Amino acid sequence: MGRMIGIDLGTTNSLATYIDDNGEIQFVKNEYGNILIPSVVGIDENDGIIVGELAKERRMMNAGETASNFKRRMGTEAKIKVKNRTFDAQMLSSFVLKHLKESAEKQLNEKIDRAIISVPAYFNDKQRKDTKIAAELAGLTVERLINEPTAAALSLGSHILDQNLKFIVLDLGGGTFDVTLLETFEDIMEVISISGDTMLGGEDFTTKICEIFLKNIGLSISDLSRDERTNLYTKADRAKKLISLKDVEIELEIKGKDYKAEITQADFRVAVKPLLVKIKVAIDKALQDGNTDAREIEKVVLVGGAVKLGIVEEFVEKYFNKMRGEKTYFDNTDFIEGNKLVSIAQNPDTVVAYGVGVTVGMKERNKAFKERILTDVCPFTLGIEVIGQRFAPIIPRNTTVPTSKSEYFSTVEDNQTIIRIAIYQGESLNINDNLFLGEFEINVPRNNAGNEKVNVRFTYDINGILEAEATAMSTGEKRNKLIINGDLSEEEKNERIKTLEEIKIQSENQNKDKLLIERANRIYAEIVNTEIRNYVSEYLENYQMIVRTGDRIRIQKVKKEFSAFLDKIDPELNDLSVDDILRDIDEKEEDGAVEEEDELEFWN
Repeated sequence: MGRMIGIDLGTTNSLATYIDDNGEIQFVKNEYGNILIPSVVGIDENDGIIVGELAKERRMMNAGETASNFKRRMGTEAKIKVKNRTFDAQMLSSFVLKHLKESAEKQLNEKIDRAIISVPAYFNDKQRKDTKIAAELAGLTVERLINEPTAAALSLGSHILDQNLKFIVLDLGGGTFDVTLLETFEDIMEVISISGDTMLGGEDFTTKICEIFLKNIGLSISDLSRDERTNLYTKADRAKKLISLKDVEIELEIKGKDYKAEITQADFRVAVKPLLVKIKVAIDKALQDGNTDAREIEKVVLVGGAVKLGIVEEFVEKYFNKMRGEKTYFDNTDFIEGNKLVSIAQNPDTVVAYGVGVTVGMKERNKAFKERILTDVCPFTLGIEVIGQRFAPIIPRNTTVPTSKSEYFSTVEDNQTIIRIAIYQGESLNINDNLFLGEFEINVPRNNAGNEKVNVRFTYDINGILEAEATAMSTGEKRNKLIINGDLSEEEKNERIKTLEEIKIQSENQNKDKLLIERANRIYAEIVNTEIRNYVSEYLENYQMIVRTGDRIRIQKVKKEFSAFLDKIDPELNDLSVDDILRDIDEKEEDGAVEEEDELEFWN
């Protein structure tokens, strides 16, 4: 049996963790030494699959050849076209998981075949099933799916978990939002209720900036090509990180014409109000389901990359302090460390992955991890269809799991001999608005309507396995249906794996050489200034010429200088004006940063 890792499969970025020989949680690094792996998949010019940074860099110039944000399509039948191929969200996610698995195997020099994977707390059964299927296709057996906010809570450490504390975790990631109400006491962490929105995340805040820009220049999204849309989205995402500090400006070339527009903080606040309302609705629901007053909350922990948006923290502080009848503060210096009600987790991007690592340690019974009792809840109501296409709940949402509950149901027609048990998940009285999970039948003797009864029992465990059992009361006959997240028949599994094997995966060395080239292409596309573009073009042309020689020593030497140059001008790393960039380049040339001998070697 191979080793187990923990995985945070994210909308924007994904991470993996493992337990080292000292019982410490470590992050898996990819071939570039990074732990945050962009959840982006692409097909390159040789029809090979590329994952992570390389795919992300290619996205701006080759939008039709990459796919991202596909986590939002888990649980759907949506098909995603990437270049000349069509995938579903399962398959694209499997590429990311396989990339993490192979990176871990290289780092640890041993086989990885098991994983604990975090999922949004509000993922339904189909979305969880798709996640497990994606893992199977990547060669991983899923030991457990853990809700992301629960994993985040596990990572917070003894200063929170050793207290008797009622707190709430708000997890705003790239594409999903989760609310989890928890309580800790005597080494027990109990999830009281969960809520959320699987279509709300940082990506939506980025989209609002795109909408403001297009409105200001008098164009609509339909006026832009696919590559131009991707270019705009990339710049808007970068602007989103600065909008909390100041007004920002976006410059974009559309159909050969340069457009420039200012995005003000005031405009941004107005545009994102509907998103903040969605956050409020989800928090309200979690508190209501948990029979908890906001005044009972002793700590609010913000996790996920999108919580770094100042407006999110500000909104949450206003919400809870208003509900508690207290003054609202926005300056962290007004609080004694650790006593602030609302706080952003120390590492909001990595806290979930770290918590999954804690879960791995507990699962393996590693002595370095203090044993804790962790209880979770059923995220959606589970029930069956009754007459009139109505939904009859058996296990209400936010019931602590594992659990087993039953209800009695009767025949509805005279001489009825079969009762069909159709299982659904959801919150609507109309079964058509809920998620169908499966069905089975049980025989009953002929009798008058209402005289034959069956007891339907649902048993649901912490891994999301549901057993539905029906017992005919007059005969004692039993029938059941086991619903397990992630089941694939051997035939289906082999067929999907065969498809994967037919797709070429690019080698690590090829990817390393190409990443810098794709990064330069992306920067060239983003920067409108002709003079800077000329610098990039000249550097790129000469670097590609040296790469073609295959001289690894020479390539590494030139790569270092080229990387340093790109670091200076990359809009993703710097908020510099055109004048600032040109001044830096001029100063470098005046200082003779590159000795003449090295400079000649570079240009030759």
